[in-house]
Amino acid sequence: MSARNRRRKAENRRRREQAPSSQLSVREIIAAAAGASREGAGWRYRELLAVLAGAFPQVAAELDVALRAALLQARERRWEPPELSRQADRRLGARHASFVSDLAGGRAKVSVDSLAVAIEVLALLQSLPALPRLGPRSPRRPRNTRVLEKVRALLAKAESTTFPEEAEALSAKAQELMARHAIDEAMVGTVADDGPTGVRVPVDDPYASPKSILLAEVAAANRCRAVWSKGLGFSTVLGFESDLEFVDVLYTSLLVQATTAMVAAGSQVDRSGRSRTRSFRQAFLLAYASRIGQRLRAAEAASRAAAAEEYGEALLPVLADRSAAVRAAEAVAFPHLVSRSVSISNAAGWAAGKAAADLASLSGRAQVGGHG
Repeated sequence: MSARNRRRKAENRRRREQAPSSQLSVREIIAAAAGASREGAGWRYRELLAVLAGAFPQVAAELDVALRAALLQARERRWEPPELSRQADRRLGARHASFVSDLAGGRAKVSVDSLAVAIEVLALLQSLPALPRLGPRSPRRPRNTRVLEKVRALLAKAESTTFPEEAEALSAKAQELMARHAIDEAMVGTVADDGPTGVRVPVDDPYASPKSILLAEVAAANRCRAVWSKGLGFSTVLGFESDLEFVDVLYTSLLVQATTAMVAAGSQVDRSGRSRTRSFRQAFLLAYASRIGQRLRAAEAASRAAAAEEYGEALLPVLADRSAAVRAAEAVAFPHLVSRSVSISNAAGWAAGKAAADLASLSGRAQVGGHG
């Protein structure tokens, strides 16, 4: 679409949204109300809602058509129903998320009571951007499941012990086991032939930025790449199937542990009594992510060295090819990727986060399993 056509389309939309409601059809009023909702034009939005509320049941039929069309278009932009419900929840609220779930399941019914929810969901669905295309997911292999169970058992034991040194040894063993399993699959060709794929992992506030860095560190240590979409509240993790499973297990566990240790540190104040809790926790999680990354890479390197004794010179080219394939998939999915730096303003938080990472078991007994 040319710049001139875009300007004309925007001008027509502006005129339609600002036109007196008496001059608009029901379909146009619905479109104008959704536009006012997106743009935060409260007075105009309320006016249009009042007009729509007085035009039932025609409004219900037209709005149902518009919602189903918007849902279809969102699916064509590669949004899955659970992701749509989550976006509705984080931006609009639980009632909107429930409406999206009902809409995706063919159960949504538009009434006067749900009119505002339906219009706001319509505005949300229409505003969501297209997502990168991810590779197909393959069914989990029984061998992967057995290894994951061994990993979970090691990590559960690590967390249950009261001895930090034992916990670290057990968790390092779990990472080595995961890394070695992925290397073995690569060498026999059970995964490499499939090519990289991806998952979208929720990364929620508060402190979403350091959480995304923790996920990126876990991903990098397991030959994956994680790209954070700040405005959408998730990271896209790209890699081979078995590696993605391990990243999911480790990240979920580490996030639970980090949060527990961070909260246990309590509120923080400076010498003047002013709160420093937010900067402390931000620094804590950043330090935690950095140190965890170092530990995971060391465990992966140990596993790679052991595998090299078995596979010899054939190992490095295979691993290099897998890494190159993941980087290529990242370049295709995110051709305009931008790196950003983060700053630390609380030395105490950094020190506490680093210490917590040194003692982390690299897992938690809380819900590890399931993707994203």
